[in-house]
Amino acid sequence: MVFSAFHHNHSVLRESLSLLLEKLRPNARQRFQALTQSLFERPTLDDENQIAYALRQPINTVNSLLAKNRRHNYRFEQRRNNVGRVALVQHYCEQFQIPQRDDYLQLIRNDGRSRIVASFHCGDFLYGSASLFSLDANRRRNYVLSLNRSNNACFSNLAAGFNHKAPSPECELLLGETHSSKLSQILRTGNASILLFCDVPPGLNETTEVRFLNRPAWFSIGPAILALTNRVPLLPLINYSTGDSSNVWLGSQIEPVLLPSETLRAGARRITQSLVSFFETVLIEHPEQWRFLALLPLYFFKPESG
Repeated sequence: MVFSAFHHNHSVLRESLSLLLEKLRPNARQRFQALTQSLFERPTLDDENQIAYALRQPINTVNSLLAKNRRHNYRFEQRRNNVGRVALVQHYCEQFQIPQRDDYLQLIRNDGRSRIVASFHCGDFLYGSASLFSLDANRRRNYVLSLNRSNNACFSNLAAGFNHKAPSPECELLLGETHSSKLSQILRTGNASILLFCDVPPGLNETTEVRFLNRPAWFSIGPAILALTNRVPLLPLINYSTGDSSNVWLGSQIEPVLLPSETLRAGARRITQSLVSFFETVLIEHPEQWRFLALLPLYFFKPESG
């Protein structure tokens, strides 16, 4: 049988063997020089110890989590970069559940403002966000700001899973090529949603200090700044898997309002803290599903430049 990342009936023995081989990978001699390295290689021994300290877990447990994380990232890339059988893709998309589906439909029906969907690289965030946007694909213009451009295989799979409601290549904007003025223009035109990721690794955009895992950490301030300056709400979104289903979980919508005597940056920091706290609850339960788990120590150091 041809292996497909959309097919979830892996044998326990094969999965256990794969994780064992992953755990035996040697530690990196130096910190990752490229973002993609962090997805598939072991971090340094020092970083593994820092991750264990941050998660309050024994080093053996963290080694297992990191091995599962590499497998998780590998399967994600397989689903994104390889065309799957239509039946398997459709079955995979049917496993995504949105507990607040009715609340979301009522929200977009009663509140036609543009909004920022503030999300994180957790679970299968690609299909999770596509599941949400498919609910209002005929009513609103939906965009996503991505780190990397998706290929034709990715959009072919999305079309197989969501038919005419699937995201198109035109909806994808690249972080390195899109100025904030372009995002503001889209939001101010109205009736649009832009998916922004709040956990972009430090150094790739402007950050602010928040509390994360009981420590000072630095996360992207961009989504909050964009919401406040354009007076559009933020809707927290995170995806995570449990067993054979994937949950698309929504937080409470955050209004773009400053508190009395609060500066723009202070308000953005407060909102960013709310978003990070929303993410933290899922991370603690499912750390192996966070795309950048191996980079966790970097979030505890202030970047030299935004």
